[in-house]
Amino acid sequence: MSIRRIFSGAICIGLLLPLGACSSHTGIRALETQSTPADVLPTGVELDDTVDAESSRLLTTHKQVRYFAAASHDSSVGCIIVVPPGTDPQWFAGCGGMGAADLIVTASTMPSNMSASLVRDNADTRTLESQGWTRIHENILIPSVQGETVR
Repeated sequence: MSIRRIFSGAICIGLLLPLGACSSHTGIRALETQSTPADVLPTGVELDDTVDAESSRLLTTHKQVRYFAAASHDSSVGCIIVVPPGTDPQWFAGCGGMGAADLIVTASTMPSNMSASLVRDNADTRTLESQGWTRIHENILIPSVQGETVR
């Protein structure tokens, strides 16, 4: 009997370990917060139908540029939406899988040569930062000198 209990306990622990291994990747907590009027995407910003526009959250404003995050309806995809200042801003966006990787997506645009990366909460960004990226929010990195594409 005691061998059976030990074996059953080992099976339960074996099933729970993979769940614990994934828990260090928390996603983007800001997408789980209550929406405010500031989180509404500006008029003219139109996302693909797979992205839930109501999930958008304004993460930060840096040098008058607004950085939003949004998710797909099933939360499997995360997006960054970058909206520069102005009446007709040249906004851009990029989306990527919300799997276990720290870097979700890097988006850039040619007219203004701007770039931004969306990362998970608690992401290890030391490699990106050593390549010239600056963390401006828990989930946002930009090139140290915006207007220069950093690779």
